[in-house]
Amino acid sequence: MKSLILGAMLLPLAGAAVAACPDVSLMQNAARGWIAGQRLPDPLVRTVEDGICAYAAFRSILEAELGPPVGVKVGFTSKPVQERFGVTAPVTGALFAPMLLPDGARLSLKGSRAPFFEADLVVTVGSAAIMQARTREEVAAALRDVRPFIELPDIALQKDVAPTGPLMAAYGVTPWRGVLGRGIAIADLDDPVADLAALTVNLKLDGKSIGTGSGEMLLGHPLDVVLWLVEQGSYELKPGSVISLGSLGSLHPAWPGHRVEADYRVGGRAMKVGVTLVP
Repeated sequence: MKSLILGAMLLPLAGAAVAACPDVSLMQNAARGWIAGQRLPDPLVRTVEDGICAYAAFRSILEAELGPPVGVKVGFTSKPVQERFGVTAPVTGALFAPMLLPDGARLSLKGSRAPFFEADLVVTVGSAAIMQARTREEVAAALRDVRPFIELPDIALQKDVAPTGPLMAAYGVTPWRGVLGRGIAIADLDDPVADLAALTVNLKLDGKSIGTGSGEMLLGHPLDVVLWLVEQGSYELKPGSVISLGSLGSLHPAWPGHRVEADYRVGGRAMKVGVTLVP
C-alpha cells in the first residue's frame, strides 16, 4: 500500500482472514457513488470486524479521488454512543484534506444527504514518537496543539437503512466536512494532562447555547483516545497528522441559513470556531 501522510494501514492478515467482507466492487462502487452525491447502500456486515474489513475497499477509492489521508476520525468515544450503536470500542475512519475547512467558512450543504453537526476536538501530532506512547504524559509530549473543531458528518445511508455499529465501521464513521479553528500549543499549557481533562465546550446555534461538553466525555480523557488509537496499530501517526477525538455532546441536524459556533476553555485559555451553513 502506498505511503500516506497518515498511513491508513490494513488490518493484520489474521483478522482480515476471518472477516466476512462484502464484495470489493460493492464497496468501491459505494465510494464512487458517495463522492458523486449518492446515498450509501447496506453492505450487510454483521460485526464491527466485518465493517472494518469492508472499509479498506471503500477507503481505497477515497484515497484515489481525494488524495492521501491527512488525519483520522475516532468515533464512538463515549459510552452512551457506544451503547446506542451496540459497540464496545471506538471505530475509526480516514480524514482527507477536502473535508477540512478553516474557521469562519461558509459551508454549502449542497451534495450532502443527511448532514449533522457536533462539537468535536482535534489534536495535531508533533512527533513520530507518539507511536511509542504508553501514557497520557507521553502522548501530550508528542502532540503539537489542541484545536477547536465543529464536525459535520453526513450519515448518507439509503432511506431504509438504519445505522448500526458494523455499518458505520464499513463507512469510516461517515465523515464529510469539518471546520478547524485556531488552536493552543500543548507547550503553552501549564499541565496538558490536567488541562485537557478539564476542557469544556459550549455549542451555539445562531448565538444560542444548545449543548455543553467536557473532556471526560472522550473515553474518560481526551488523551486516552490517542492512546487507544496508538495501541490499535492500524494507523501510522506522523507529524502534522490530525486526530478528531470524538463528539463532545449531541448530534444536531444541519440546515442552511444558520450559524454554528463552539466556544472552548482549556487551561484557562479560550479557543473558538464557527461556520455559516448555506444552501
